[in-house]
Amino acid sequence: MGLFRIGKDGHTAELLWGYNDGGRFTSELPAHLMSHITRLKVDPDNHVVMHCHPTNLLAMTYVHDLDEKKFTHTLWEFSTECIVVFPDGVNVLPWMLCGTNEIGEATAKKMETSRLVVWAAHGIYGAGKDLDETFGLIETAEKAAEVYMKCAAVPQVNTIKDSELKELADFFKVTPREGYLNL
Repeated sequence: MGLFRIGKDGHTAELLWGYNDGGRFTSELPAHLMSHITRLKVDPDNHVVMHCHPTNLLAMTYVHDLDEKKFTHTLWEFSTECIVVFPDGVNVLPWMLCGTNEIGEATAKKMETSRLVVWAAHGIYGAGKDLDETFGLIETAEKAAEVYMKCAAVPQVNTIKDSELKELADFFKVTPREGYLNL
């Protein structure tokens, strides 16, 4: 593990801590950096981009339609806090070869409209103002995915209805992604 800072020239990296055991930058560093650039353009307070491999979100990509609207809607309806924490929804990429500029560019493009980007069969990228917010964002999506996965094989009798999702959004003064609620 290591901590580094991108130089002011944008072309060099300064090692601040770590990597003293022979470690090196991840092959996904280009995706991280491209996502940082994009999120800072969208929201200058998005200083953190985190990538991880949450088990239930990963599992969900194997059994759920990868359509972003459907994927987001499922997460929203399986946990009350989801529409409040990520009203901009979740963007989804189909399986792509990780460690390439192609997936980095695709992730950055998706980061233009959402702070969460799921990589099917791999993991998730999240962006926020600090580590706490970013971790909480990913953890909220992961918790909803866990609930979904626990009951995906049985009929869903009770989920949060779109009218209730709108009520939540109105109460917490967030704007759900356009066209994602069926009202």
